Amino acid sequence: MPVVTTEMELSAARIRILPQRYKHFRQSVWQNYTDIGSRALACGDALLAHTMYSAALAEARKEEHIDYRLAVSFSHLAHSLLLMNEPGQAANKYLKALSIARCSAGAPTIFEIMLLETLGDIRLTQGHLRLAKRHLSRALALREKHEQADSTGCIDWESRAKLILKLAHISSEMKQTDEAIALYEKSRALSGKSAF
Repeated sequence: MPVVTTEMELSAARIRILPQRYKHFRQSVWQNYTDIGSRALACGDALLAHTMYSAALAEARKEEHIDYRLAVSFSHLAHSLLLMNEPGQAANKYLKALSIARCSAGAPTIFEIMLLETLGDIRLTQGHLRLAKRHLSRALALREKHEQADSTGCIDWESRAKLILKLAHISSEMKQTDEAIALYEKSRALSGKSAF
């Protein structure tokens, strides 16, 4: 490590070195804010959860590189907004979480699927059928791809059936009768598989 001689070099070294030295500390602070937010949510205090998740988001933003925790923080913040009856703002935060999760190396595929399904549900309640269909179709495609790539061979037939049932409902609402009937049949067949 080079010797730091001037005050300007010392300041530059602090800017570069200190954030890396205390990275583990920032991670634990992020985790604490997230845990408190989750406990508040479990107790029904969406406002406190929102405050804690906002603080966790601020901590996650301090990272030098885009981190999976940033996507998680946006997702938690969106969930608290949803519980505070702010579906439009929640959808925007979920979209940010989704775009970050797609770019993050450590983000599991199931997290992306969950975000897409939640966005689909929000759009469905807002009456935006085309957007809901797009999100849910993408979630279904990712779920099928993820389950095929899974080395354990475990397929969640029930979740897949529920997702297809939502798509059938949307097709029905959009007056796409043939597609809706085909999706209802497919959902019913998958529901039968989950019983075994």
